[in-house]
Amino acid sequence: MKTQVLTAGLVLAACGLAANHTRAVLQPGTLAEPWMTGGPNCLTIPDWQVHEYNEDFYILRESGCINAEKPFLYLMFGENKALLEDTGVASAADKSVIPTAPVIMDLMAKWAARKKHAPVSLIVIHSHSHGDHTAADGQFNQTPGVQFVAATPAEIQKAAGIATWPTGLGQIDLGNRIVDVIPIPGHDVASIALYDRVTGNLMTGDSLYPGRLYVPEAQIPTYAASAQRMVDFVRLHPVAHVLGTHIEEGSQPYFDYPQGTTYQPKEHVLELSRAHVFELAEAFRKMGGKPIRMVYPDFAVVPRVANAPRPAIMQAGDGMGLQPGELPTGWKTGGPNCVTIPSWQVKEYNEDFYILRESGCINPEKPFLFLMFGDKKALLEDTGVATLMPDGSRGAVIPTAPVIMDLMAKWAARKKHAPVSLVVIHSHSHSDHTAGDEQLKALPNVEFIDSKPEAIQKAVGISKWPTDTGHIDLGGRIVDVIPIPGHDVASIALYDRLTGNLLTGDSLYPGLLSINSKDLAAYAVSAQRLADFVGEHPVAHVLGTHVEQNKLPYVDYGRGTIYQADEAPLELTRAHIFELNDAFISLHGEYKSVATPDFTLVTRESGETAYPPELRPKPKAN
Repeated sequence: MKTQVLTAGLVLAACGLAANHTRAVLQPGTLAEPWMTGGPNCLTIPDWQVHEYNEDFYILRESGCINAEKPFLYLMFGENKALLEDTGVASAADKSVIPTAPVIMDLMAKWAARKKHAPVSLIVIHSHSHGDHTAADGQFNQTPGVQFVAATPAEIQKAAGIATWPTGLGQIDLGNRIVDVIPIPGHDVASIALYDRVTGNLMTGDSLYPGRLYVPEAQIPTYAASAQRMVDFVRLHPVAHVLGTHIEEGSQPYFDYPQGTTYQPKEHVLELSRAHVFELAEAFRKMGGKPIRMVYPDFAVVPRVANAPRPAIMQAGDGMGLQPGELPTGWKTGGPNCVTIPSWQVKEYNEDFYILRESGCINPEKPFLFLMFGDKKALLEDTGVATLMPDGSRGAVIPTAPVIMDLMAKWAARKKHAPVSLVVIHSHSHSDHTAGDEQLKALPNVEFIDSKPEAIQKAVGISKWPTDTGHIDLGGRIVDVIPIPGHDVASIALYDRLTGNLLTGDSLYPGLLSINSKDLAAYAVSAQRLADFVGEHPVAHVLGTHVEQNKLPYVDYGRGTIYQADEAPLELTRAHIFELNDAFISLHGEYKSVATPDFTLVTRESGETAYPPELRPKPKAN
């Protein structure tokens, strides 16, 4: 079989603007999006895709036209050695093994020439022992200059210097690049994770990836212990990305492509986050040692019961009955040319759910608002922020009500629906979310809920604040109201039962989550309450009210930044709820900042939540 190779070299993202805070020193890189899968025309699909994460770290994918498993391989370079994880899968048609070694050797030669570096030797290791990751072993295990580590616990233990399997850790030194080897049996007796200290990438094999995580019933306790061991590891190490060896999940939460699918036109991205390590451990805690299938937005744990018949078509999730939508992308921030930035951006998640963003040219807070429609009422969360003045005060409030009323009228016309009334509620009481209140209070057919605990409690029927949950009935659409004081005394989360979207305000978003010392305990309890809630409800996306995070893990723009050229997406995941909860648990009541890849808990006393004076607009000349 002729081997085709596609190599994509992408420019590294720059580490930052002057306002950026870099909270972990990791070598950055870029991830491919999207990957080719296996069609629809296999004549156009190369046997191997090779993507450059950065000049010393490469990701390979074998074509789904060869085998529907379409596994990923990882190759990283140090000063003295290179490390390859896995060797690929055989052809599903004739069981032949396509050339893997020539692709790797060619890549190593090109790396040496590009870097003007002497050739390095190769170590081959495996994520685990299954045949879809070891098929080309015979091309490597007798090759000169290759240290081949067989996929058995004994061989891995010996090669990586692991004192005790599976509780110990091993290391592989590539020369100025240490790769930690973490035994994580459960999916397979020889399953491992690799942690690259240079990039912070954690490679988790078939033990954690966007898809179906299979576990034999007898190995559930072993897998659970491994999941907890990974949690313990990531608590102590910065993790940029979690990279598995397959993609079976679709871009729609709770949906995976059936086993054997070759062409996956809307597949999930390869990378998971550090947060998903906590979510995996939570899955096994809920299983309690029993063979219960756990279907989550980005992966599913699928037990295999001994001697039980396997379904003809394996699919773990079909969307959980949630109303789908498309998360908007391409949000403008606040420049570089404010003449071209609209005061409001309005984007459609689906025809009954809208997301608005106020311009950073008006105020660097650039908050998000959410508007959803039921048969009888619409619900608006937050009303916007006023203009930032040169002295740091708030000035004029731009029109919010006309934008909302116009959107409601267009919705009614498009749906051929009678006009509906409006309910206004707030994520919390801070002024960057309440500036347009007076405009909306003045309108007819508006139920305005003041941003105070007692007002919220009365309006949504919360029996006891903050431990109980309230509800708003929009007509064919129930929105749950969850008190989560901590960031503010009146902080709430809204859960839309139709879409599964969880709106978390300033309590969880990609950026700086500020805490006062007196509110630390309340915030921690609220994080646990959120974790308990999402443990019982399907959550498609977690949507906060700001973005301050850069696309690079552990990098944020800092408060007051107007133009954020490479900002992170708005959405977080259900998994981030568990990461938030763990962050508070890790504090043990101590008042200090905690950085994760996608958000940072910051103390207000640190000064990081105040606008630097140089970022305020300059006074206009008379």
